Amino acid sequence: MVIRQRGERTQIAVLEDDVLVEHYVTQASATSFAGNVYLGRVQNVLPSMEAAFVDIGKGATRSSTPAR
Repeated sequence: MVIRQRGERTQIAVLEDDVLVEHYVTQASATSFAGNVYLGRVQNVLPSMEAAFVDIGKGATRSSTPAR
């Protein structure tokens, strides 16, 4: 994992055998739910999309897909 921070911007790169497999970019001023842990209730599951829609009590339902 490689982490680079400049000013309010943070980049995280995940490498497997020196190949980039995931890349995340965040701004300090932006609100993000990604990467956080929440208690929620599953509202719907779509097996064909490998996705679940979870109510986390923030006024909207979020989707979740398996990590690759």
